[in-house]
Amino acid sequence: MFISLRGILAATTASLIATSAIAADGKIEFTGEITAASCSATAGAGAGITGNKGNTVIAVGLGKVSIDSLKNTGSTPIVSGTPININLDCGNTATGLTTVKVKFDPYSGSGVDDKNNSLLKISPGGASGVGIGIFAPNNTMLNLAAGDSFDSALIVTGADTSAKYTANLNMRAAYVANGEPTIVPGAANGTLPYTLTYQ
Repeated sequence: MFISLRGILAATTASLIATSAIAADGKIEFTGEITAASCSATAGAGAGITGNKGNTVIAVGLGKVSIDSLKNTGSTPIVSGTPININLDCGNTATGLTTVKVKFDPYSGSGVDDKNNSLLKISPGGASGVGIGIFAPNNTMLNLAAGDSFDSALIVTGADTSAKYTANLNMRAAYVANGEPTIVPGAANGTLPYTLTYQ
């Protein structure tokens, strides 16, 4: 079984038009910046990486987990997680930046679990009663529905034109019982798009 995380940068706009009237009640102002930061990723423990910059697929094997091990975990219904260690090499493109933030977009992937929306939903046709939890470096499970993210420092070595920026993204993924009374066995795969932003 595996979970794949695909790097995606997407912007969408949706509009809802009432049939009776259209009213302008305010505005939303967006701010941001396009940076030259461009980082290549290599896999550390727990992951395999394919693809290119901006379209990287990280394959993470979560193994075969018994229903009993998910049932018998007391108040924390989680089985020991798989580390996901990603090494970023940004060369000299991250000048002036200090932090890389990892944000997840479960709604563009397999979705959030219906019973526990902190969890990534298992792809249709597979196991039920379980989801996939993503854990930050401090071992806190991220709430995917709430848009939780985590940061990692950009480390610079060298100076001026020979400066090199790197970062290590360390997290864990694990199957987590979602609170349903019955866990049904089956394939337990999921897809979780992510983006990297720089500050």
